Amino acid sequence: MDREALELERWRVALMSELGSPDVGVSTRALLAMTWDDPDREGVEGVLLDCLSPDTDPQIRALAVTCMGHVGRIHRAASVVVVRRLEQLVDDPALGGVAEDALGDIADFAGEGLK
Repeated sequence: MDREALELERWRVALMSELGSPDVGVSTRALLAMTWDDPDREGVEGVLLDCLSPDTDPQIRALAVTCMGHVGRIHRAASVVVVRRLEQLVDDPALGGVAEDALGDIADFAGEGLK
């Protein structure tokens, strides 16, 4: 593993640790950093999907949905799994509006980039 790959892996480990923090502010900053800066779209999508579990803080869940739209915009692609999960959330009272926004971002920026 070259130096850059090793640094990226250390960064990811640190962010995953911060994501598990009981401090929602720390967790949200970690989730945003991963969304904006991690080049591994599929890996980020997996983390975001994991953040949708019912036992996750509601603020983190909502941010994870928003970040799914950001990932679609940044990478100009989104997985079919993410799109299907967002579609399932459209009727959710807490996350429906955010899910619609994320789906809009994916449609606008990823378009044909569904993978």
